[in-house]
Amino acid sequence: MTTKLLIPTILTSLEAGAQIMHIFRTKIRISIKRNLTPVTNADKLANQTIIEGLAEFNIPMISEETKVVPFEERAQWDRFWLVDPLDGTKEFIAHRDDFTVNIALVHQGIPVMGVIYAPAYDILYFASAEIGSFRLRDAAQVVVADISLPVLMAASVRLPDVQTDTMTFVVSRSHINRTTQKYLDLQPHPKQFVPKGSSLKLCAIAEGTADEYPRFGRTMEWDIAAGDAILRHAGGKVFNAETRLPLIYNKRDLANPEFIASRR
Repeated sequence: MTTKLLIPTILTSLEAGAQIMHIFRTKIRISIKRNLTPVTNADKLANQTIIEGLAEFNIPMISEETKVVPFEERAQWDRFWLVDPLDGTKEFIAHRDDFTVNIALVHQGIPVMGVIYAPAYDILYFASAEIGSFRLRDAAQVVVADISLPVLMAASVRLPDVQTDTMTFVVSRSHINRTTQKYLDLQPHPKQFVPKGSSLKLCAIAEGTADEYPRFGRTMEWDIAAGDAILRHAGGKVFNAETRLPLIYNKRDLANPEFIASRR
């Protein structure tokens, strides 16, 4: 059962988050990757922490900060970790708080477990197909090495826990484009918009504080798999904007299609 992996995954995400916050408060070092996107010393340290923290389970991993295994080998994987060790790097560099640690477990193309930790807010989101989706505030104070899953669930709030009165769209602070703006302009009134960074957009929909997140721009599988799990197991969905079909993971090309995340 995937639930057996939840506590170790959560502990690993909190450890990575603590390291990220130490760098956030001290010295961020930035370099540019071959794809011309920024990467920091926090991305690299968190990535290594996650690799080491999950190594005992002998489950293969795809991570933004690790060389991707060729598709011919990946295609043989029944399940694997899909990781973004620091989602929202641009937010992090700008010293804004909307960055997260994202860890998903994917089984046969479906994210069956997801953990998202927002270390600047000390908020943890976690979900699995067996138990549903939850949010825990003050996570670093609550989660200890020997915590059990029932105790963790009892200390957390099951999602969704609120409902919007007005159709609310969550939008990116850094990546909104003309296509997205046109889509939003065509939506009927009344409507409102909430800007957020990183995978917190998907978490907002899972909570019920937002209704929809349209994304008409390039993203990668590791950007959204953990958020997809949390939204999916809270009763929402992420689907291809053209075909309206659920997203699948571990494609030959790890780029996502344009998608819409929705409470409905």
